[in-house]
Amino acid sequence: MKKTGFLTSSKERNSYGLWFVGQNIIYMMVISYLAIFLTDEIGLTEAVVGTLFLVARVWDAVNDPMLGAIVDKSQPKRGKFKPWINAVTLIMPIATIFLFWNFNGSGTFNVIYFYISYIVWGMLYTVSDIPIFALATTMTDNSDERVSIISIGRLAAGLASMVIGILAPQFIANLGYQTTIIVLMGIAMLTMIPLRFFVKERVLYKRSSVITLKSMFRAVFSNKYLLIFYGSFIAITSTMTSMTIAPYFAKWNLGDIGIQTIIMATMAIPMILLPIITPFLVRKFGKRKIFMYGIGSSILFSVIQYLVGYEQFGLFLILNALKSIGLLSPMLMMGIFSADCVEYGAYTTGKRNEGVIFSIQTFSTKLGSAISGALALFFISAFGYVGTATVQTEQALNGIWISLSLIPIVGLIIAFVLFGFYYKLTEKDVERMIKEMALDKTIAE
Repeated sequence: MKKTGFLTSSKERNSYGLWFVGQNIIYMMVISYLAIFLTDEIGLTEAVVGTLFLVARVWDAVNDPMLGAIVDKSQPKRGKFKPWINAVTLIMPIATIFLFWNFNGSGTFNVIYFYISYIVWGMLYTVSDIPIFALATTMTDNSDERVSIISIGRLAAGLASMVIGILAPQFIANLGYQTTIIVLMGIAMLTMIPLRFFVKERVLYKRSSVITLKSMFRAVFSNKYLLIFYGSFIAITSTMTSMTIAPYFAKWNLGDIGIQTIIMATMAIPMILLPIITPFLVRKFGKRKIFMYGIGSSILFSVIQYLVGYEQFGLFLILNALKSIGLLSPMLMMGIFSADCVEYGAYTTGKRNEGVIFSIQTFSTKLGSAISGALALFFISAFGYVGTATVQTEQALNGIWISLSLIPIVGLIIAFVLFGFYYKLTEKDVERMIKEMALDKTIAE
């Protein structure tokens, strides 16, 4: 079948990718280090921090779709999505600095301050995440080109994750949280700025001028593949306690938070390689098979890692890299699946709702990280972990290990069954839908 649409320039694609470097430096700092910062540095209890994560996500359940609808309804003069991205490029790094700032306040002050700053940060992250993924659908209407663009974004996100995983533990150990966050947020802002100048929105779609609460719900709940994919995604991310617990594992089980640098270094190759080869793998095998094989292999290596333990550190690192390859493969295609769901929704309902649909992606990401973060903290607290202690009990260390290695398997199994049995949307289906809807869009000259 002949492809439709326009090709983007390398400068555009690289600028789009660079923006993800900055965004994911911010995101990885929050999901990887905010919990341990609040428990071990600020002195909040694990129960307070876990509750904070969950309360913020309850607000997001209302807030994210509303912000998505606002993005859908807005018609800025200089593009539909870029004005939002340009604004948060400056604001979000500053908000992250405040999120990691220790004012040495009282217990009540700290609880109130971090509730406010974390909820505000979450709203700003939504305003960054919805437009940046939706932007790919207006840069080109060629499905292969979109896969390439979003894969570049995922490559950049992987690089950012690697930077945070390798540099942040060393920075924190030697410079402290405040200096670390200022330096990293400065880097994040600089990498996000080029998109403002080099990326262009080309494809304009006919849209409904009225977006109601009813239409928002319809956009989500009439899109069965959106629900299936993000049901699977939430199952994975809500049990991915390893993200939150990794700094605790390095600090207490291995004796030095800086050792997390070595753990992340073993994941550097898959983080860089997988996004590069994702377009080829999608064309060769299809997204569905990659998703299933990735999850299946991650389950296998996670079980082996738990049984082997971490006393043989070299073997632990190898198994950690192997299970990460399987896990990263489907996770890196999140934006690609979302773009397909946009086309499916437009085809079945006659209305394009990129903002609302990509808000589900953003909400699912934040919901999963919040649940997994809270689950990890509640779990190790039940095993006797005390953040202000100088040493941890053997039981607490065992709780950290189980949270790192075993709990994530539960979500992987749920996703394997849900996605494997019910997700049937193929690349050919999406191409056919785009072609049939070609008359419903105009191309901006």
